[in-house]
Amino acid sequence: MEKLLKYLLIILGVTGGICLIYFIAMAIMIGYAFGSFDKIYSTSELKEEYFSKEIEIKQLVSYYNKIKPKNYSIDIKFKDDEILERLQITNCKDSAVNVIYKGWDVRVADLQNDSLKNILNWEVDVVTELKVKLDKANCISVEDGEPIKIGFKRSGLGMYSFNIFQKTQTDRGKYNSKCEYIPVNRNLMLEYGGGAIGPQCFPDN
Repeated sequence: MEKLLKYLLIILGVTGGICLIYFIAMAIMIGYAFGSFDKIYSTSELKEEYFSKEIEIKQLVSYYNKIKPKNYSIDIKFKDDEILERLQITNCKDSAVNVIYKGWDVRVADLQNDSLKNILNWEVDVVTELKVKLDKANCISVEDGEPIKIGFKRSGLGMYSFNIFQKTQTDRGKYNSKCEYIPVNRNLMLEYGGGAIGPQCFPDN
């Protein structure tokens, strides 16, 4: 009887240990999925990151402006060399702005499909070069507009971005919240977007 009880306790102990390891592993996986271990950047660190890559970021913006399709606005974020985490195409031909395509986990090769190629007119090497320039700038996404938004890094459910003004006449006043946006100079505005359910202010504000 004592021997049976001993084995039963051993089995319960091993089972409990396995369950504990499983729950710890699941908690870590969920934490990584939601960015719990991502770095939190201060505004001073973001400024340092930008100015350390200012030349590369300007080259990235220049290249994007060269390849962007006429009458369309593109929001593109890379997951890796072969996969776009996000691709959104907006029709800007008319006064009414309409999203005509939105996709996640889009293969770069799929941009050669007629429906997308007729809009973007991007060969694979064009997209590859865009990814190379993003990597050199230490950034991950480009969102067309004025200002143009260069995605820097994710943090949790949020995203740090560099908003770069390309026109002197653009109204900067609406960006002076000092919560979601931090002005640096006439050409640069830092941004932290917290996502659908995250905080919408810079973590250190």
